Amino acid sequence: MISKSKWFNIIGQFLLLSATVVWGSSFIILKETIEAVPALYVIGVRFLAASLILGLIFFGRIKKTDKQTFTCGCILGLVLACAYITQTLGLKYIGAGENAFITSLYCVMCPFMMWIIFGHKPKSYNIISALLCVVGIGLVAISGAEEDDNMALGASLTLACAVFYGLQIVFTWKFHESKRDVIQLLFAQLLTVGVVITVCSLAFELPFCGIQAYAISSEQVWRIIYLTLACTLYAQLAQILGLKFTESNQAAIILALEAVFGVIFAIIIGDERITPTLWAGFAVIFMGTLLSELKLDVLKPFRKKRVNATDSEKEELD
Repeated sequence: MISKSKWFNIIGQFLLLSATVVWGSSFIILKETIEAVPALYVIGVRFLAASLILGLIFFGRIKKTDKQTFTCGCILGLVLACAYITQTLGLKYIGAGENAFITSLYCVMCPFMMWIIFGHKPKSYNIISALLCVVGIGLVAISGAEEDDNMALGASLTLACAVFYGLQIVFTWKFHESKRDVIQLLFAQLLTVGVVITVCSLAFELPFCGIQAYAISSEQVWRIIYLTLACTLYAQLAQILGLKFTESNQAAIILALEAVFGVIFAIIIGDERITPTLWAGFAVIFMGTLLSELKLDVLKPFRKKRVNATDSEKEELD
């Protein structure tokens, strides 16, 4: 018979997988949306709307939020706002597939962030994995440079996005240790992202684009509704709940699949052209991510040989 904790673990994995699929679809939809509407405006609207809906559904629970929980949610929101700003700007210069795979590097970065922030030293497979991902990014950049001079800028912005996503995951795990209410935490996070990015939009997009750029067609309305309900409200809730019930390595493996789904949707929906060099870059990044999250100790055979050699030398001396 499956134990209660195992059931919660299975549910947590399913929630993370569903969020991963939804986020995979968001790359191409967001890219198509921001081609016609200011990028920060779209993000601000989706997060403010998502926080409003969540607030109406869980009003009684959210009004009991204490100061510490709200502060934790605001910290998550500020980090996530930086992630969305850099990711969305990166999408202006690179394809949805490239953006998805470079974003997935946050899974590899998490162990190093845990080391820097909390002193948890990374293992050998984390270091090898990071080196593989650097090679993979190089291949992606080379592929893009053959076609677009702005590829380096787009890749750099998306890499910065991966750093912020990694910080959000690390802080979320840390806040779960202090038993914070998930809904209260999520509401503060969504509200903070919505407010911060809306202010940025009014400060930086409105003066240059004009108020007419904020008008949206019916087609864009449906895209924004999908981004709000599925990619923001549901996916963020599924992630924060999923992280509560899964182990860190399980979560990171599942979340790494976001890149795979992102490329699949980009090819099917967006008719994106993937070059052989780009495929090679994707493959190396994915190998590096799996190596890190499956915790494969590739140096173990070499260490065994070294121990055996040392033992043989001792026997000869005896």
